[in-house]
Amino acid sequence: MPQGSKDSPVRFVLPEEVPFLLFSEDLLTRSKRWINFCMQQEGITQVCIGQVDERHVIHWLTDCPPELIDHLSSGQTLQQVMLTQEIFTFRNHEELVSGGFFPLLRNHRVVGILGLLSNQTDYFKPGTITWIKALSVMISDSLFDRKETPDEKKIEYEITRMLQSSLDVRDHLPKVLEALTDLLNADAILMLGYSLPVRRFELLTTYGLPMPLLAKIRLFFEAGLAGRNLDTHLPVWIEDLQEPSSDQRPICRLDEEGFRGYLAIPLIGHNDLTGIIEIFWRNPRPVQVWNWDFLERIAEQTAFAIQRAGILRDIRHRNEELQTKYNAMIEGLSKALELRDIETEGHTRRVSQFTMRLVKHMQLSPEDWDAIRQGALLHDIGKLGIPDAILLKPGSLTQPERKIMQQHVLYGYNILAPIISARHTLDITLYHHEHWDGKGYPYGLKGEQIPLVARLFTIIDVYDALKSDRPYRSAWSHSQVIQYMREQAGQEFDPHILKLFLEIAEEMN
Repeated sequence: MPQGSKDSPVRFVLPEEVPFLLFSEDLLTRSKRWINFCMQQEGITQVCIGQVDERHVIHWLTDCPPELIDHLSSGQTLQQVMLTQEIFTFRNHEELVSGGFFPLLRNHRVVGILGLLSNQTDYFKPGTITWIKALSVMISDSLFDRKETPDEKKIEYEITRMLQSSLDVRDHLPKVLEALTDLLNADAILMLGYSLPVRRFELLTTYGLPMPLLAKIRLFFEAGLAGRNLDTHLPVWIEDLQEPSSDQRPICRLDEEGFRGYLAIPLIGHNDLTGIIEIFWRNPRPVQVWNWDFLERIAEQTAFAIQRAGILRDIRHRNEELQTKYNAMIEGLSKALELRDIETEGHTRRVSQFTMRLVKHMQLSPEDWDAIRQGALLHDIGKLGIPDAILLKPGSLTQPERKIMQQHVLYGYNILAPIISARHTLDITLYHHEHWDGKGYPYGLKGEQIPLVARLFTIIDVYDALKSDRPYRSAWSHSQVIQYMREQAGQEFDPHILKLFLEIAEEMN
């Protein structure tokens, strides 16, 4: 029986030349069922199924008809099918037969061959080939779908848990590579990220590399020498990197460091390349020792996790930029008021600082700090709407003028509400002149009807105002201010918050 020429990389072995135990009884039984099914189709006279191993050797699971063997004498036909993954058909008009070889694929690799012979020379027409291709997929899934091992299931569960347990996927990538290294008995694994805009790889993490070699690899990436775009999104398996016949090279040139076996698995998320996992062995890897389905699932999960982390980083970065611009706007509004009202010069800065000291002393949530600080800075922004004759009047205000001045809290709220959604900022602006006893303005709220942040800010606002010079009076001493504020406990001020303020008042002197 022919087994391929010496020059051909393809060999095929017949059943009688292979020990029976090479194939499981279940595999042989299932293959015979498929053969019987094919034989029942009108026009089919002979069927054979072969399994292709990692060395490109074809093991026929059943006898291969002589008529088909005649077309395999050189091995070139099967080589063409396996290398191109395309169908090969032929006609023999003298013997009035036709035949075809159909690749059986798993994970983009030929794992088997389906051979068919017909007593009709025009049997393999486009319509017939279409259903045979569909049949080939079912045969491949049935015969060569490798079952997961318990270790693979356990590791996949652990990797899934790690990838989903943190928004920053980089925290867990070293553990993911460690698990894959142990499962594949690999010597080193690298995970690379890929930036589509600049078409460049970056080193995310590694496992199994000694420090000197790791430093060399990092320099390789920092120097921009890894700027290479993949020509394909398919896995790359190189049995021996030292074989000059291989025209593919790893991105990380560890072949120059003595590594021989190589497997690259692209990380594809939403049809975009997000990175690649490169796996290295010190020895050649002529035999497949991994489960393609398992690795593809892990690669897909990792790709989506990297993509998700990248999106979150972009959102954080944009939020930081917006927050910076927002804070600059707040500072600008506060300074705009100081330019118009010399009385408030320095006042907003001081009350902002004093307010934050009291807020921290009261142990309010840090999540509220920014909004409270902004409220302190903008509490008098409504004075922009007060006429100069009233705002800048050097003496005491008349009762009608006082009514107009009191409108500044409503003006401030109306200025800020369309552009600021922070509740604490708006509460301070609108309610910081309400009094605990209900005699404040604009609504005469009483006690805990007044928002907490407004009650605490009222204390700070009055404290700084009394300690500052005004056109109609001189600044009070610290002791005078404290004495007045004690007297106003339960009237102008919340007595509980005032007590907390007095505990740190000396720090503000």
